[in-house]
Amino acid sequence: MEGGSFLNLIEKIDSFAVGIFRQFLIKEEGNRVVILTPNEEYKRWATAYLNTKLKGFGKAVVVECEKETKAVNKENKPAPKDNLSDRYTFENFVVGPSNELAYKVCFEVSENPGKLFNPLFIYGKSGLGKTHLLQSIGNRLKQDCRVLYIPLMDFSDAMVKALKENRIEEFREVFLGLDALLLDDVQFLVGKERTQIELFRIYEKLQSEDKQIVLVSDRHPKDLKDVSERLISRFESGLIIEIGLDDETKRRIVRQKLILYGLPLDEPTMEYVMGNTGYNVREIEGFIRTLKMVGFKPKSDQRKADKQKNVETVINIVAKSFKLNPELLKKKTKERKVMNAKHIAMYFCKTILNLSYSEISGIFGKKDHTSAIYAIKKVEQKCTEDRKFQYMISFLEKTVRKTLGL
Repeated sequence: MEGGSFLNLIEKIDSFAVGIFRQFLIKEEGNRVVILTPNEEYKRWATAYLNTKLKGFGKAVVVECEKETKAVNKENKPAPKDNLSDRYTFENFVVGPSNELAYKVCFEVSENPGKLFNPLFIYGKSGLGKTHLLQSIGNRLKQDCRVLYIPLMDFSDAMVKALKENRIEEFREVFLGLDALLLDDVQFLVGKERTQIELFRIYEKLQSEDKQIVLVSDRHPKDLKDVSERLISRFESGLIIEIGLDDETKRRIVRQKLILYGLPLDEPTMEYVMGNTGYNVREIEGFIRTLKMVGFKPKSDQRKADKQKNVETVINIVAKSFKLNPELLKKKTKERKVMNAKHIAMYFCKTILNLSYSEISGIFGKKDHTSAIYAIKKVEQKCTEDRKFQYMISFLEKTVRKTLGL
């Protein structure tokens, strides 16, 4: 029985058996035929059939199980670049009341991947340490596991490139061979239909094999609009934890960063940093880095007078636009119109005059610097949601800057 392709030969021998063989991946390379079966049971059947029916073919026929072949290839294939930074560890993560639970869960995941909390979904505002925890997990796992940390936008860009270059299977193999997938900035899935499809495929495969998946976002899964329901349901099937930043934890972070940059830990310096920064670790570190360069110097009486004059200018312009008495903006009130004007004035005191949160709160009759942070964040959020409001803020800002000669 020499000559002809393997399948042609089988078809002549047994028309029923050829239907089964057509389901297998068959490679004919010179004098060698390799048959890949999907499981061990098919391998045993194909081996027994060929030993009985196929004799004198003239080519060496090898039957292999596809799963075994993939496992061998996985062992021999170098691990993909994990994208992890050594600077992010559990040891240098500052733990406090608002992030302690997230810290403990992430540490547990690094100890027992794929066991207790899978998937793990962490959410919270920018600059609270989500990426730090995500990479800390990876840095503890990477010695024994195939780990990949990747922001969602990088995942999406790599997928699009793979599609254009007809390498989508190669792209998938990178992710399907992982023991732990650490996906950052999941909120950018919004509106990316093709990316969602590809992520769902990879997610399902990893989940079915008990591989660890950790997802990070700036919002809860239910607030991810324009993301497929099947993905949202997968995200919600595991443990969801919110991470925050309170005053106690912030003070610990400030202390750590002051030590890191070799600055004094005296009370005036601590309070200066606390009052001039919000609840964002990146902002805190950036401010301290600047402080290291320019130093911390008390303001002169003349500068204080100029500052007060500029504040009055801001308040007067904003009050006039709302047809209000400027003094109302400095007093406690629950009247919505006055509150809106006050928030905008506080916003300009920060963005234009660069005053500290503590200073701003004091000017507008508030004791706690968090009042200024809340007001400014509220204006920033409304600017992203209301185009007319954004236009009004832009117009007022130009007016203030022109009046102040900035």
